[in-house]
Amino acid sequence: MKKIILYLIMATSILGAQLVDGEYSVQQEGYPRGWASTARIRIEDGKIVEITTNKMDIDGELVSEDVEYNEKMLAKKGTNPKEYSVVLPQNLMESLKRSHVMTGESVKKDDFHLPEIDIIAGATSSSKKFKKMMEFLVEKAESGETGNHRMKL
Repeated sequence: MKKIILYLIMATSILGAQLVDGEYSVQQEGYPRGWASTARIRIEDGKIVEITTNKMDIDGELVSEDVEYNEKMLAKKGTNPKEYSVVLPQNLMESLKRSHVMTGESVKKDDFHLPEIDIIAGATSSSKKFKKMMEFLVEKAESGETGNHRMKL
């Protein structure tokens, strides 16, 4: 399976706040095509330590666990939710670690900058939704608004 990863550098600079410890989650409003995109971050000591993303149906079933859906999408697009629901958060976590190591900046610095987020070919729409959800969750983490949130995507 060939996978092409395109890089999208986030232009968003998030200024003037440290991330507040806690768990922050967001779910897309509605269930377009039967699935709502979801994401969650966990903040400890002012830094992101865990990121998850997936899609769920109205019954709470995860798309990454829907065998038939994953097989069909893999055959058509070359990727599937089972794969990209792991790869997107993993790539962002690696970028976060690199950005602070390479720049020498403290993760607890007052100005937090979200690094690039990889877009996965075949999952462009899901990748873009993931980016928007991460921006949303970082804003919530800056203000300390923990909990479950909803947003239009």
